[in-house]
Amino acid sequence: MAKLITAVLLSGGISSRFWPLLDKNTFVFQGKEFLYWHYLQLIRAGIDTCIVVTNESTNNSIRSVVVPEGLRVSYVIQKGQGMGQAVAALDGLLLDEPILILNTSDYYSDNFITSFVQKIQGENTMILGAVRLSNYFPGGYLRFNIDKTVAEVIEKPPKGKEPSDIGRIVADFYPKAGTIIDAVKLVGDDQVNGYEKAMNLVIANGLSCKAEITEFLNWCPMKYPWHILTCMQQFFPTKQEQHIHPSVEIKKNVVIEGSVIIEEGVKIFEGTKIVGPVYIGKNTIIGNNNIIRHSHIGSFVVTGFSTDITRSYIGDNCWFHTNYIGDSVIGNNVSMGSGSVCANLRLDDEEISNVVKGEKIKTEKNKLGAMIGNNVRMGVNSSIMPGIKIGQNSFIGAGVVVDRDLEEDKFIFLKNGIPTTIDNTKKAVVSREEFRKSL
Repeated sequence: MAKLITAVLLSGGISSRFWPLLDKNTFVFQGKEFLYWHYLQLIRAGIDTCIVVTNESTNNSIRSVVVPEGLRVSYVIQKGQGMGQAVAALDGLLLDEPILILNTSDYYSDNFITSFVQKIQGENTMILGAVRLSNYFPGGYLRFNIDKTVAEVIEKPPKGKEPSDIGRIVADFYPKAGTIIDAVKLVGDDQVNGYEKAMNLVIANGLSCKAEITEFLNWCPMKYPWHILTCMQQFFPTKQEQHIHPSVEIKKNVVIEGSVIIEEGVKIFEGTKIVGPVYIGKNTIIGNNNIIRHSHIGSFVVTGFSTDITRSYIGDNCWFHTNYIGDSVIGNNVSMGSGSVCANLRLDDEEISNVVKGEKIKTEKNKLGAMIGNNVRMGVNSSIMPGIKIGQNSFIGAGVVVDRDLEEDKFIFLKNGIPTTIDNTKKAVVSREEFRKSL
């Protein structure tokens, strides 16, 4: 008889490294929140019971995500930060039930989750999801015993001191939930490595532990905003398929190549070329002489004349006209004036770094454009240099070159030829429905 496994989805992080974008767990891909895609994946894997761990700030948005039929979901709020505190929030809810802990802000392939669940059905031991690494990963590594069971989880070892080439991902199975819950309580309130210490305590107390290792694992974390570009690719069809809603209006001399998903109400005007994989959301207007390549475009977007969008994520209700947007992440309700560009390549072609919470982070990308929060306005002929982040509710004046991160609620403009930043007291236009109807 198959085990009745309870999935635990960790959704209580504050997404501070995800700035200038908001909550990772409810970030939208192809019209649905990231959490919703996890729900569907659990159903496909045969799991029908789920507990979502939230925090005070994300609880309402998490609960607003629609739960698909076939899955029972309950919610619990963690008190502090860190995975240890997330597991501690399960105390009193679970005891002897087998649980599978997953991270809502990570992408897992269907094949991996299904094979993991199948592995669980035949085992009564603790099983960890793992990935073989070719480059250093600033996360957890696994040290093994001679019999290839896991001896220890080592969190963020120094580069060159890794105990193996096997990295740990957040995909942990415990045959009894109480085992890890009790271990977390023994470790205490460690918000940084409390969960990993509890895992090692479980291992040290004699519960054998195996690592589920896959040479190629279609998994990626969504920790930093540029990770959206990697996760975005995972949602595109793997086959050369075209799903175009019957209501889509396609004008003359439009070329559509490769796999595409085009939702209802979309209009595509003359002279445009679309090269898949591409997703275009509901009621979006693709203007004349556009080129759209390998990108995600949300709903109610207008891409005006001669706009080039390449390998980028575009949110909902955005407006463009004669723009270049390369390898960029654009939030909701963003407008770019004519001639504005998001540069994506350094002059020396070197890797692009980014400062996150005061720490310089290597993005492992030599092509990376702008990362722009919600409700941002860019004036004509403004430019954003590679890897720059723009906070929400900010305005960029005409002709300004932005070469460093801009905080939210700021207005940067040229004063006597010098970029000047002040607090932004204006508000971005929420909608231009009447103008859209005239197109």
